Amino acid sequence: MKALVTGAAGFIGSHLTAALLDKGATVVGVDCFTDYYPRAMKENNLAENKLREGFRFAETRLQDADLPALLADVTHVFHLAAQAGVRKSWGKDFRTYTDNNIDATQRLLEACVERPLT
Repeated sequence: MKALVTGAAGFIGSHLTAALLDKGATVVGVDCFTDYYPRAMKENNLAENKLREGFRFAETRLQDADLPALLADVTHVFHLAAQAGVRKSWGKDFRTYTDNNIDATQRLLEACVERPLT
């Protein structure tokens, strides 16, 4: 099994990545380090996984990523990437949320349709 985990530097994403690696999966982790949480916190979440065999990390936004390359040979996609913080999702930051949550998800789903997973 080869999995793509978006939001791999987040709390849930980093733990899912570790569990998949424990089960023998190969994991491509993606995260763009939005500024909602301190970068150091997310780097700490990633630290152990980065040392593990079978893990490759790409720091990129899904909106800009070379998704066909990231999805190469991937059999499973776990999409956990999101702009966190419901309260800040209104008003002046609304576009940030639609860009990082809706637009990014749409682009990832379209890439999956273009390259069906096994």
